Amino acid sequence: MTGAVSLPDPETIRRTAEEVVQRPDYRLEPLGEGGKTFLDLFLGMIEWLLTPLSWLFGALDGLPEWLRWLIVAGLLVLLLALVAHIIYAVVTALRGPTRSARARALSEPRHLDPGLPEREAEAAAAAGDYIGAIRLLFRACLLRLAAGEKRAFRPALTNREYLRRYRGTPVFDGMSLFVETIDCKWYGGAACAPTDYKACRDAHGRIRGMSGGTAYADGA
Repeated sequence: MTGAVSLPDPETIRRTAEEVVQRPDYRLEPLGEGGKTFLDLFLGMIEWLLTPLSWLFGALDGLPEWLRWLIVAGLLVLLLALVAHIIYAVVTALRGPTRSARARALSEPRHLDPGLPEREAEAAAAAGDYIGAIRLLFRACLLRLAAGEKRAFRPALTNREYLRRYRGTPVFDGMSLFVETIDCKWYGGAACAPTDYKACRDAHGRIRGMSGGTAYADGA
């Protein structure tokens, strides 16, 4: 690079910007009682950014021209990155409580009423849908067990995963009857008889009687 090149001083930038915005295409109205315009705010920010850089550029007099520009440009990039980080941190802090509240809402146990699937099971059985009634009773069992253990009901778990959870507990036999019946009659497509429903309904009654506040699962 040849010839001496220097950054324009802030006053020169201000005068040039004022000449530009005074053209008829621009209509900048005062903001509030202070009389400041968008131009004033913009020029103030430009002056705030360029004043120390202009001083630094002059202080580096004697160094190669390209090195002076490189140092100033690097500091300018660093300054812009710092401002962007500050803005991001402020926005994140303001939005943080909202995200936290949403995350807590999603992680809270779903307090579902086990009485609802129990009533639906009675209606399904009365209509002859015995396997549908069994599946509803199984859901009611899971809800009652979750409520008794004060843990979240996790519908994403498979029937076999629930069965493994309650292995070695007093409710395991009843849970096993439900899982085996559903696997055979629902997934396997075998016919479901009223006797199957009665057996599962009896198992539901036993599980319901044992699920009141007792933690049976292994913590999985």
